[in-house]
Amino acid sequence: MKKGLKIFITYAHKNSDAKDKLITYLAVLKQKGLIDVWHDNEILPGDKWRDEIFNNLADSDILLYLTCRYSLASENCNKELIAALSPNIKVIPIILEHCDWKNHQLSDFQALPDKGKPIYDFNEWNPESKGWLNVVEGIRKVANEMLSQAQPAIAVTPEEINILANWMRQKGNFMMMLKHFDEAIAAYSRAIELKPKNAGYYNDRGVAYGEKGDPELAINDFNTSIQYNPDNAETYYNRGVAYDMKNDVEHAFKNYTKTIQLNPKYANAYVNRGNAYNNKGRLTLAINDLKKAIRLNPNDAKAYTNLGKSYGKKGEYDRAINNFKKAIRRDPNLAEAYNNLGLSYLIKGNFKLAIKNFDKATQLNPEYANAYRNRCIVWLNLHKWDKLRYDLIKAQSVIDDIIIEFFSQYDSIVDFEQKHGVKIPLDIAKMLTPPQA
Repeated sequence: MKKGLKIFITYAHKNSDAKDKLITYLAVLKQKGLIDVWHDNEILPGDKWRDEIFNNLADSDILLYLTCRYSLASENCNKELIAALSPNIKVIPIILEHCDWKNHQLSDFQALPDKGKPIYDFNEWNPESKGWLNVVEGIRKVANEMLSQAQPAIAVTPEEINILANWMRQKGNFMMMLKHFDEAIAAYSRAIELKPKNAGYYNDRGVAYGEKGDPELAINDFNTSIQYNPDNAETYYNRGVAYDMKNDVEHAFKNYTKTIQLNPKYANAYVNRGNAYNNKGRLTLAINDLKKAIRLNPNDAKAYTNLGKSYGKKGEYDRAINNFKKAIRRDPNLAEAYNNLGLSYLIKGNFKLAIKNFDKATQLNPEYANAYRNRCIVWLNLHKWDKLRYDLIKAQSVIDDIIIEFFSQYDSIVDFEQKHGVKIPLDIAKMLTPPQA
């Protein structure tokens, strides 16, 4: 039987005092030979610190993650957590303060103190030592249990394969949270190697491929997932999103419809199918779907934005404006809603409010070409040449749209100049002139 467990402490250096307190409170467990403790202060001068950390982590039995706003934001702490995602290492979050840990990958693990009550919450632990003692009792229980179950290595059982596969999936989920898509794909691929008929693993890897910007590989994985589980609404929805990435409206539409058949309360499927109806010009059906999505999720800013776009296409600009404002109230950082609100005001001839909303859209997203394009139309009508010149340069990726819009209203540059009684600067006239075939 193993004599003691090796504990690795992950912490943000701003919490060095908390780390030292924890080691002090663990002294009795260490004296009895139940545990040995390692942390980065053990690294000696001349040692390669990264190698020392990850070699010691790989050899550990328990990872204690001192959880606070600093460690959650620390790339090093999260890398150590990723490395610890193995069935051979027990991860125990120790909650120091109130922070967003329940939306972190740490929420998958049973935390200490009891029920995740933060040690530094005076109302929960008074004095603070009660919190630390609760942590020690929890670690003692885990250590005794792990030591009592320690056995010589034997052949890998199906249950152990399941555990390892789930760990790899968990690692993939954590990498997705960090937006490390290649590492997530590698973890999901390992899970698939272990359990090649698990529909969920293919779905997860498909999502990772989609986030990486590879819809073809995403669709391949969703297809396989559906073969193994043809009744999972989420996979059809994800496949619809991948088809949307390819601008394949028909296949996206079919997948959102299947999602809704399997789960009539899947709000996002109504949002995306409504957008597909929008693209197909079937505005009444788009509006019906988007209203359904809003009934299911009244705080969905995207649903209100798409509903406003549908009303705009119908020429009902006041309704469009009303829905864009509702979207903004629910998500004040949604650049698309400001852009579309500005466009509605532009069509109504209210240039002041149009500019205000295009300005906000470009502040939120400085690369938002469509907002610059729309603002170009305002500057053109107001003869603000310097501002028009700036926005034309910023909107280079959609310059063809601006030219098409211009020549839908005027026969030529001369026609515009005659109707407005102005002279367009030569460089701007060149930018507005279609390239010669």
